[in-house]
Amino acid sequence: MTKKIVLFGIGLLISVSSSAVDMHALADSLDNFAGFNLGCIPRVKVTQLKTRDNQVFLYTNKTLAGLSLSEKDVAELRLKVSKWVNGTTNAQVTIYSDGFELNELITERFKPRPDEQHYPIPNRKELGCNLQGQHIALWPSHGIYYNRDEDRWKLQRATMWSTVEDLYTTSYAEQVSQMLERAGATVHWPRARYGKDEKATEIGPSGFPRWAEAARYWLEYTDVPDSVWNPISDKANPAKDSIRNDYIDDLRSRGLWVNWLQSKGVPLSLSIALHTDGYSQPGDSQTIGTLAIYSVNDYYKQRTFPTGHSRILNRDLADFVQTQVVEDIRAKYDPNWKRRELQNAGYAEARYTKVPSVLLEILSHKQFADIRYGLQPRFRKDVSRAIYKGIGRWIHAQVGTDFVVQPLEVQKMAISPDLVVTWLPTIDPIEPSATPTYYIVELRENDGAWKIVERTTKTRYTLPSKNGVRYDVRVTAGNEGGTSAAGETLSAFIGKKDKPSVLIINAFNRTDGPKWWADSINAGIVQGSYSIPDGNDGIFIGEQWEYNRALDWISDDDCGWGMCYRDQVGTRQVGNTHDYPVLHGRALQELGYTFVSINSEAIDTIDSRWDAVDVIYGKDTITSIPELSRWQGKALISGALLGAIPRSSKTGVVRFKDMNYRYAVQPNDKRICAENATAQIAKNGQCVRARYADSGTPACIQTKNQIIWSVPLESFEDFASIYKQSIKALFE
Repeated sequence: MTKKIVLFGIGLLISVSSSAVDMHALADSLDNFAGFNLGCIPRVKVTQLKTRDNQVFLYTNKTLAGLSLSEKDVAELRLKVSKWVNGTTNAQVTIYSDGFELNELITERFKPRPDEQHYPIPNRKELGCNLQGQHIALWPSHGIYYNRDEDRWKLQRATMWSTVEDLYTTSYAEQVSQMLERAGATVHWPRARYGKDEKATEIGPSGFPRWAEAARYWLEYTDVPDSVWNPISDKANPAKDSIRNDYIDDLRSRGLWVNWLQSKGVPLSLSIALHTDGYSQPGDSQTIGTLAIYSVNDYYKQRTFPTGHSRILNRDLADFVQTQVVEDIRAKYDPNWKRRELQNAGYAEARYTKVPSVLLEILSHKQFADIRYGLQPRFRKDVSRAIYKGIGRWIHAQVGTDFVVQPLEVQKMAISPDLVVTWLPTIDPIEPSATPTYYIVELRENDGAWKIVERTTKTRYTLPSKNGVRYDVRVTAGNEGGTSAAGETLSAFIGKKDKPSVLIINAFNRTDGPKWWADSINAGIVQGSYSIPDGNDGIFIGEQWEYNRALDWISDDDCGWGMCYRDQVGTRQVGNTHDYPVLHGRALQELGYTFVSINSEAIDTIDSRWDAVDVIYGKDTITSIPELSRWQGKALISGALLGAIPRSSKTGVVRFKDMNYRYAVQPNDKRICAENATAQIAKNGQCVRARYADSGTPACIQTKNQIIWSVPLESFEDFASIYKQSIKALFE
């Protein structure tokens, strides 16, 4: 929405005559300039205008300083002001915003700084093209805290759209941390870090897992001095400690912890806090976008770091990270994604720290248009990658070296009948440097430890052929910038000669957010529709229950449209773990069956030597596999969307071979849930092998050569039993 800029003078003497039309024209021009660069901008205001001879001095509020300005931008603004004031283009114009002359606000991204102005990056000799030797402080926002006035433990932000900022941001923080570490950096958290800190999953004082609690409690638990996590308490007289406030302690503790780390000799290069914003606008078609916050003043209102370097470097860091996030989102998801301000503000996480720091508001957790993207696992992964890239590019700008982006995961992985593992690189279309130059192959024998067995430039590897040993294999891509995450895990086993052989086809490649709907009155997340996380995460806290668009936020306990339940707070949710061939293979190994596995995207042909194929659709959409449609042999096929009747069970109980088997119908930390498992319609020549206990509709049918489950077998509590019975039934 276009905002009008109001230009006005306060007790000003302007030495040129200028018509009101000219002033309005300039106002519109500046407004269009600022509006093109920023979303959700405040109005530009002129606080003072001075002219002397051919010189013009224009003083404005903070709005223009919120722009990411290039030299061309500054020249254009000066030209506009010159025309407005002098009617010519040759005036010498100086423009101030937020106390800075605009030329000072041109960031490193546009105008490389002299070497002496760069931040002295620690361990720079180790850097190379990656982030080797770098130490980075990073954290997700907020967390569960104790509210003394209410005498209860509570979340710090509103619970909306099935999530809450306190936990939602952990998804980004976990992924960014992993990417930085794969580039060679060491990442430090003030909060408990899941899958990294040994005690992160134990129950903390709040009654929830420690990874869900605020930083203040983790710092206390890990014996950080109380001057960090309780910096203002009256230790001499606790009864007078009226200003003791865990909420405030938590806000202050994160920045103070950064400085404490430095005091202990940790050579930090920067810190970054990952947040989402509560700003919103009416409707749900416009996104709010990404805001970056920095502080040019420290706690003592000094504008230099202890190294003597200007804290304007914080603005450079904010610009690098925000630009990368916005550009990547525009390239992959929404060309109109809003870029908000580079905001100079005294937030504790930006002001207290004695190293370059940025507080990133990734999106608005209150705006439905933003969160529709934000609930998509792929979006969060790509934004996390953008944050990692922005950090890397800023660090390398300080030392004048090239930054190489680590590769994406390998794809189209397969194990052939003769035990040759093959894969292909994934090309990153927006990052030419991310091309892999080598691959790391890891093996695991019979659920033992993973071991690196080869580093190769080839896209193939031959497995050992030892009978009776199951080999699980995964591949990581690498280059000078670091390594990718490991690709999917496949499995192979040479069993007994008198037992059947099976080809496992993994067609479950999907990750996804929940379904949503909207009309003119109501909108939100479809009840009973859940995300498919990439691996697992802890962002789901309960289903949305308030859909009325007209209800606005009153308080975090009464947040109106989008409000959701909180019954799943602190619970991790299993999604697509990309290793389901191992789960199936383990059961086949116990039966003595020979098997190999392959991703459906890598199928060239199905060799007729296999006695059966086992197709894993999981919760993926049912895509055509031409080789499977031509397959005339035996097949076990399973997946939530294989039936014609949607959501056929509320209880998740299936009657199979005179026994009840239960599968997950809600997100949980043990197995993928199948809230949308479908029922089938038995046709002539088809036998119903299992039915949903509550609806009585078919959950499994069998033909002469096929057994088809319309429930993902991976969602069953007793997977091994139901799977073994199903695969053996093919050969009865």
